[in-house]
Amino acid sequence: MSNFRVLATCQDASGAPISVTWYGNACNLNDAVQRMAHEAQNNGWSVGAVICVQQRKSTKSVEVCHV
Repeated sequence: MSNFRVLATCQDASGAPISVTWYGNACNLNDAVQRMAHEAQNNGWSVGAVICVQQRKSTKSVEVCHV
C-alpha cells in the first residue's frame, strides 16, 4: 500500500465548483482515483477533472534507543 494525494475539481449538487484534495491509501494510481471518485459521489458531488495524483510509499518508523 502507498499513501496518495489526489487533487481534483468537482461540482456539488447545485453545480458549484469545488476544489477537492483526497488523502488515503491505495494499491496504485488508478485505485487512488477510484477511491477519491467514490468518496466524492458519496458526498453528492460529481468529479470534473483529476488535476494531479501524488504517491508516497508507506514507511514504518523505528526508534532506536542508545543506552
